[in-house]
Amino acid sequence: MLVTALLAVCWGSANCAIAPPAMPAVKSLGAQILAMARDPSCQKQRESCRARLRAIIEQHWDSTEMAKSALGIHWRTLTPAQQAQFTALFTQLTESIYLSRSSFSKAQSYASTVHINYLKEIPQGDGYSQINTTVLLKPGEQPISVDYRLRWVDGTWKVYDIIVAEISLVGNYRNQFNRIINRSGYDDLVKALQQKIQQLNSENA
Repeated sequence: MLVTALLAVCWGSANCAIAPPAMPAVKSLGAQILAMARDPSCQKQRESCRARLRAIIEQHWDSTEMAKSALGIHWRTLTPAQQAQFTALFTQLTESIYLSRSSFSKAQSYASTVHINYLKEIPQGDGYSQINTTVLLKPGEQPISVDYRLRWVDGTWKVYDIIVAEISLVGNYRNQFNRIINRSGYDDLVKALQQKIQQLNSENA
């Protein structure tokens, strides 16, 4: 009976019992980002390095799951076309913020001293996992907790949320988006996102 029950749970799930540990994927992501920030050529070729960094992030990010989670209960009220529209906008927003000139410059300023301590992996079941880390920016400073939530999809681990100092990236956006939708509707959220993206792109140009 127990075997039958387990098979029933696993049946139809591409994530069940096939995912390897997620820790190597997170370590690889961290190593690639640090290598990019420490690359001397990036001091003069920042635009090309930001493009390379964007490619690294897109390879490891689960943009659809992030967007779905950030919209929360409102996701189910959207048409497939609206879901695709929101996913594209949310991806543009996060990329514009975290790949901005100021963010990239800050990452470079800490590159020589930053140290990432990979603490442990906490399996969440059925192709989900969490990796707990701490990030020390400079010796003598207090480490910052940075936890990655990942899911196994299409044969690879993808990050769908990051918790920095116990604050969820996706949860923070969800609160903001929920207020806008409840106040004035989805269309106004789209306009707000488009305006924010345009502003960020102008600042990064």
